[in-house]
Amino acid sequence: MKCTIIISVYKDVDSLELILESLSNQTFLPNEVLISEDGNSEEMLTYIQEAKKKFKIFEITHSFQEDIGWRKNIALNKAIMSSKYEYLIFIDGDCVPFDDFVENHIKQASKKIVLAGKRVELGEKVTKSIKERKLSVSKLTNKYWFYLPKLIKDKTRHLEDIFHISYNSSLSFFIDKKVNYIIGCNWSCFKEDILTINGFDETYTLPSVGEDVDLGWRFRGLGIELKSCRFNANLVHLYHKKRFDSSQGIINNAILKKNFDANKFFCDNGIIKRGIYNND
Repeated sequence: MKCTIIISVYKDVDSLELILESLSNQTFLPNEVLISEDGNSEEMLTYIQEAKKKFKIFEITHSFQEDIGWRKNIALNKAIMSSKYEYLIFIDGDCVPFDDFVENHIKQASKKIVLAGKRVELGEKVTKSIKERKLSVSKLTNKYWFYLPKLIKDKTRHLEDIFHISYNSSLSFFIDKKVNYIIGCNWSCFKEDILTINGFDETYTLPSVGEDVDLGWRFRGLGIELKSCRFNANLVHLYHKKRFDSSQGIINNAILKKNFDANKFFCDNGIIKRGIYNND
């Protein structure tokens, strides 16, 4: 089975470099790395041109659009349609995978199943050390027991999700596979399954809910179950200041409730446009 890993980015080339370094050293290499840019930054374009020369171990493709505000869902739908392979893994451009991240997604993949993982949210000081190349993500995640005091002192959030148990470990049997919702920075599915729900709902024009929580109940409504890949398909979230507030969540939750009450699992404003969203 071949896979495309889709990375949602916005201008942050330093973090993208760390992600591509991690992906180039995976135990199971992705076939395609698709950089889904919600914008059209010259710096990003220049960087990707250089990255294609540096990381020849996999194919790098770039999808972009006009930078006129938060339109992540539109960018992701474009990425889905331009992706070349049957299995899709979604991460954000501020999240760096563990060394066996791709393997743990691929080896647990199944049709009509969405794999949903978590993330460790690093603090400011540890993130700075990583970006200044004083500490590698690989070293941190492979020897996390050694770094626990430093991570605790740096106020790491969701620290429990740095613990790692491979999918093929006998201990993985004891991990709870139930999951309530998708976190948009770490999940995967077959391309045909996300097409079943018509992709991301482009009605959401603010971050916080529309690119992840919305997906989970729509998948389930059409018979596609969520399964946890927590503690095996791990990644770390690099620190940055919060980019959205609670008011945006209120707006998005109103959209979510309206669609939920109407049992609208196949969204009207997704990859296919229906009703008022169809310009034909």
